[in-house]
Amino acid sequence: MNTALATVAAIGSRAEQVFPVRLAVEDALTRDAVAQAVAEHPRLRLTERPGPGEVLLAITTEVTDELLATITGEAAPPVLLVADRLGGRHLLRSLHAGVVSFLPRRSTDLATIARALVTTAEGRSVLPPSVARLLVDHLRRIDQVLITTTGYGAAGLDTREVAVLRLVAQGRENADIARELRYSEHTIKRILKDLLSRHNLRNRAHAVAYALKIGAI
Repeated sequence: MNTALATVAAIGSRAEQVFPVRLAVEDALTRDAVAQAVAEHPRLRLTERPGPGEVLLAITTEVTDELLATITGEAAPPVLLVADRLGGRHLLRSLHAGVVSFLPRRSTDLATIARALVTTAEGRSVLPPSVARLLVDHLRRIDQVLITTTGYGAAGLDTREVAVLRLVAQGRENADIARELRYSEHTIKRILKDLLSRHNLRNRAHAVAYALKIGAI
């Protein structure tokens, strides 16, 4: 099979994949309506038992510690959480519990839930802007704490390393980088050597690729 045919076959196989869905729903009426919507979707099927490839749909009026405890496990599946709101207090706990997607209950219909289930099962996230902003702000606070206490951000790079890698990515040589950042050339070499060693990177190009991958530059 040539590359083009293999790609078409892979896309076709992925399009036909059906994802098992488990429900964690508070009231019977909501559960019955959601179960029907899942059963009618061509890429979703209901299941009662944990298994590979599944996604868990949790619907509640209020996110509580008790709810998060019930959906947390050693091999917790990706969770689509539908609730009235997800505040900062439960945001981090929800992520640890396996929540990767969130929909506001009052403005979400069954068709939207079904689409979000497929998106979640495929390895992506569905988040409203308000929750995405909470997450961004939280990560920034973590990054600032790490920089303050350890000198390194969440990505494992300090501010000097990021500055150096930005210039390396532009094709600049050590001497030019040293002049730009007002360091000695020896300091630039040491920064790069320490970075390569700490992250098991092969060379400058590998370091730039790593920094791009983690979003540091």
